[in-house]
Amino acid sequence: MTPSRRRLHLLGRLAALIVCLLTAGCASTADELMGLAGRPPLDRAVLVSGGAFYASGGSARGTFGGDDGAASAGREAIRFEDIVESLERGGVFQRVAPDRDDARRLGLRASLARGDDPAVRAFLRQAREDGFDLLLLVEELQDGPIESQGTNGRWPVTFATWILLGVGAFIPDRTFESTAALRLSFRELQTGREVDSVLLVPGPIDLALTERADWFGLLASLVVPPFWVRDDEATVVRSVRGTTQRRLLLSLVRELKSEVRRRRLSEQEAATVTLEAATPSPRVVVESDETVSVARLVHDGLPEAVAQGFVDRLLSSRSMQDGRLRYEASLPEEVVGRFQVRVGTLGGEVASSTFRTEAVR
Repeated sequence: MTPSRRRLHLLGRLAALIVCLLTAGCASTADELMGLAGRPPLDRAVLVSGGAFYASGGSARGTFGGDDGAASAGREAIRFEDIVESLERGGVFQRVAPDRDDARRLGLRASLARGDDPAVRAFLRQAREDGFDLLLLVEELQDGPIESQGTNGRWPVTFATWILLGVGAFIPDRTFESTAALRLSFRELQTGREVDSVLLVPGPIDLALTERADWFGLLASLVVPPFWVRDDEATVVRSVRGTTQRRLLLSLVRELKSEVRRRRLSEQEAATVTLEAATPSPRVVVESDETVSVARLVHDGLPEAVAQGFVDRLLSSRSMQDGRLRYEASLPEEVVGRFQVRVGTLGGEVASSTFRTEAVR
């Protein structure tokens, strides 16, 4: 191989390395989203309310307060529509729907904290009647400043690219971390009591010079290595803010669909309702520490006599297994598609789950 061809071969390999570094984050995010959407959803129909409203004491120096003024009451750091869309695209629940009353969303957290509020009772009752199992309350966005962690371990790649190709501004060679966090909670629909909570943080974010410097910084990189160029604060805030929002939404889907979250949610409820594969039709299984006294099968168009027959078989099947009460009954053949099972214990606790017959596993 001649020296000129060897040089071209080296330049080609370096160019390919740059492309790989630039596309690795996007490719992994896309692959992860596809993988998350392919996981089985949680067997719940969920109504989403609240919003990523700024917590009290929000600062203009925060990730989302940033360069456009201090956080104000009632302002959402992340659009409510984006949160709901992420849950839908990620296939997190069997059914998900947004609360479309913006005024109620803003004040719902405070209303639930106060306790016995007639408007909240009516809201929860309507949610039950509409066939939901749980309320997912987006409680607040705890905004926080962006912390710089300095030059990361990619600087040798940046330096080699800068020396050999005259560029290096596209290599993510400096790390930042937003201290913002998004808090959500699951609420049962009888009293609004919290069943489980989730706190999401974005984690470290690597930025290239093109994502953290202004035009003067880009020009300076023609003379000095990119990792020696100072950061432009406004540019850093915009870059970290966008990545933080994407990370939080992705983390929301990943966390809610994790096996740990599934188990925690089941353990916090009065009874565990599952759908098991069986012949000739799937079987509904209920496990509880207390006696199940009432049950209901909800499915559009299902005759009342058929639904009641299922309930009778379920309640009469009581047995003890591994220290817990177990109830089971085959699903009526008339039930196809989405359906809901609700059970209540002698202690007054209620558990509710939603399934699809075609997704039985």
